[in-house]
Amino acid sequence: MARTKTTKRKRSAWNKGRALGQRAPLSPREVSRIKRSLTKRGERGMRDLALFSTAIDSMLRAQDLVGLKVKDVRKRNRVMRDTLDLTTANGGQSVECVLSDKTKGALSEWIDESGKKPGDYLFTGRIRGSQAAMSTRQLSRLVKTWTSSVGLDETLYGTESLRRTRSIHILNRTGNMEAVRILLGLADIRATSRYLGGANPVDALTICRSHEM
Repeated sequence: MARTKTTKRKRSAWNKGRALGQRAPLSPREVSRIKRSLTKRGERGMRDLALFSTAIDSMLRAQDLVGLKVKDVRKRNRVMRDTLDLTTANGGQSVECVLSDKTKGALSEWIDESGKKPGDYLFTGRIRGSQAAMSTRQLSRLVKTWTSSVGLDETLYGTESLRRTRSIHILNRTGNMEAVRILLGLADIRATSRYLGGANPVDALTICRSHEM
């Protein structure tokens, strides 16, 4: 009886064609360019401007960002909150976020334009009448669109770029890793250091010399 010859299919590597590693943060100039690009789109860019600005200011993880509701950023008297007190979806940690006046303005315009109620998700998909929160995959696609629209290589950026941008900027300006750890809601300094691998190293001796007693 003849045996059938079986051939094993060679499996492709799971990461073939995928960009790996930490996503690049945006520079202050690149953040400004993206905001200008979204502002020029008028009403069509209103949601994305509010979303991008909130992402940069808050430094939230993607799942916590898309999970924001109107009541998280605006009080019942329609006054925008200066500080957001949130509980993260991953681990249930408490984090506080500070929003700039421009970001609060962009959010206020988007809430009024979209007619969202206090219990509604802030950022939903493009389908009219959709009440579901935007998915993290949708957010990832938007990051690619935003970065490519200003001439950046979209393969270098992802949702983590939004979270890392302001945190690395603050660390580079202040050298205060503990402050950044608190803002990111991370467990310890070592985890924060690993997460901000692209940041400039802190020169502890220089800091020490500049604070003589």
